[in-house]
Amino acid sequence: MNITQTLAITWPEFMDALTYQVTGMAVVFCCLILLCVILSISGAVAVRLDEKKKAAAAAAKAALAAAAPAPVAAMPVAPELTPAQVAAIAAGIYDAAASSITPEVVAAIAAAVKVTVGNEARILDIKPVDTAYAQSGRTTIMNSHTITRG
Repeated sequence: MNITQTLAITWPEFMDALTYQVTGMAVVFCCLILLCVILSISGAVAVRLDEKKKAAAAAAKAALAAAAPAPVAAMPVAPELTPAQVAAIAAGIYDAAASSITPEVVAAIAAAVKVTVGNEARILDIKPVDTAYAQSGRTTIMNSHTITRG
């Protein structure tokens, strides 16, 4: 038997191979078309559900607006404090002999509390923060780093 006879393919074998190839491609394309249809349907369902949610939210807003009471007048803004008022507030809590905080800082804190909280709050004492603990921590960290000089 020579090489040409071994590699030769007959017509029926060729048709069987072609039928197998075409059938496989047809199955793949049918699956792709089916997936396309499924995704299109699920996309349409998602769009409809989103539209229903938006419509329900709009209806809820409309119902809330219809049931809402008349608008309430805006809350009055705290009046501006005069320097004399700030000084009076600061004088009640500032002890120059015992404090290292400047009167300007005390006045600023008092004014901020007055404007933010109103008359309900009263500052009893303002103390400077002791920074010795934080400073010792920073010193310990800095001393833990070793620097080698080459």
